[in-house]
Amino acid sequence: MQSPTCSTVIPLARPLHDRLFDVVAEALQALRSAWHHSAERRRDERELDAVADMNELLLRDIGAPEWMIAQAAARRDLDHVRLLQAYQGARFDR
Repeated sequence: MQSPTCSTVIPLARPLHDRLFDVVAEALQALRSAWHHSAERRRDERELDAVADMNELLLRDIGAPEWMIAQAAARRDLDHVRLLQAYQGARFDR
């Protein structure tokens, strides 16, 4: 009587180089997703800055939120005050 033999050997653990490759691949995937997240956040910030440079009337026309309109009005008022201060400072220096 012949006893059946197993023709293949089933490894109990994966080879070290396979495990290292998986770790490196996971690290690269994490870096890639972090890079994409950072790029998306920078794009959102640039778009928000472009909209924030608009005046409050234009923001109201496009349906921007009230906080954005209020910031535009405050920025306009601050620019006006700085311009007045610069003008008065130049006038008194003479």
